[in-house]
Amino acid sequence: MSYSTVKDILDYSRRLHEHARNLYEQLRDETQRERVDMMLHLLAEHENTLAEAMARIEEDLSGPVLTEWHQFEPGSISEALADCREMHPDVSVDELVRIALKIDDYMIGLYRQMLSESTNDASRALFESLVQLEQTEKMRTVRAALSANDW
Repeated sequence: MSYSTVKDILDYSRRLHEHARNLYEQLRDETQRERVDMMLHLLAEHENTLAEAMARIEEDLSGPVLTEWHQFEPGSISEALADCREMHPDVSVDELVRIALKIDDYMIGLYRQMLSESTNDASRALFESLVQLEQTEKMRTVRAALSANDW
């Protein structure tokens, strides 16, 4: 296993969220189903919010936190988003939500792993806040999915 800095991990997270957002937006152009289009729009906003948060966090962090090393080998983003291969213009809202929640769970697991390996209070606080951010956004996605039945 190789090592990455906190900056590398934040960059990886931002790119993953941007890639997921782009996939949702691309699928929006292909679907003819209104409910699916609305959910794709919400999911694209969800991923954009997270990508922008990663960029802001990276800008606000001090050098010592950004340069802290962790045992993490960023895998291919396409591997992390492997379930997105199942998406097609006729995908159901439920399938979309399942895929989106798997992405959130992947990121929560990554941040928890980094939290358990953090060696100082500042990086622990960072990864705790990232876990909380992902969980909050995940709950927003679940609520949106539950309300999709009302559309």
